[in-house]
Order: sequence, then C-alpha cells, then structure tokens
Amino acid sequence: MRTIKYSHYHGEGLTLDCELEYSPAERETDIDPAWPASAVLISAKAGGVDISPLLSDYIVAMIEEGAVWSQS
Repeated sequence: MRTIKYSHYHGEGLTLDCELEYSPAERETDIDPAWPASAVLISAKAGGVDISPLLSDYIVAMIEEGAVWSQS
C-alpha cells in the first residue's frame, strides 16, 4: 500500500485535493485469486480544509474509483 495524491474535479469549478491509500492490483497465482486495485480516501481538501467527513458515500466512491483509474 502507498499514499497517492489525486485531484477530483467536482463541477462548478470545485476541485478537491485528495489523499488516498492505494493498493495496486495483484495477479492470480496458483494459490490466490487475482485482486483488483483499490483506493481508500484519507482526506479531501477544498481550499486547504479537509471536508471528507461531509462527503456522501457516492462522492467518496467516485473519488476512490477515479484515483484507481488514474494509476492505470
């Protein structure tokens, strides 16, 4: 796992500067199935203020998915 930075553009000119814990995808082995990449939101800052506790689950999911795709 590693920490990554990701900028999420959320309409009306609002950009959230996000920090996430990122786990890259793992290939299938003889004993383990393949595992997809994942990201977990740590913080989302607007104007330097962390607003992550105020975000809906839907917005958090959008940020995490966008961060994973940005690493591909």
